[in-house]
Amino acid sequence: MSSKLCALVLPLLLATSALAQTPVISFPASGPSTVTGTLRAGQALTVQYDLNRLKTCRATYSGMDTWFITVEYRFDYGTFQSAYVTSQSSYTRYAVPATLTAPVGARTLEMRFKNWDRGSCIAYDPSSWPIYTFTLQQ
Repeated sequence: MSSKLCALVLPLLLATSALAQTPVISFPASGPSTVTGTLRAGQALTVQYDLNRLKTCRATYSGMDTWFITVEYRFDYGTFQSAYVTSQSSYTRYAVPATLTAPVGARTLEMRFKNWDRGSCIAYDPSSWPIYTFTLQQ
């Protein structure tokens, strides 16, 4: 293989390998969450959320979904941040994965999901404390 071809192919292989190793926390429509891979400090992780898990607060306007679901998360009991786990195509809302990056040295990840709509309805998963907690490897 020529050095030019290696220079093009090697970064692609490394990037593909890194993506394949990104851990995933899945929240199915019902039941407990599952973790595929190892959650590590200083690395990215993906959150997949089934929208049927949180069915309240689903207002529409002129046939268009006017609600959103976010994952609210924090590392080591710090400040909550958020990322969308929904997007919209035409008039319909659908699930999208959220990518979070754990800070170097982080030991815990806590998260909850928030659904709200244009009618000021707000709902959470879980609906009360404690929230979902995960341990990160160093």
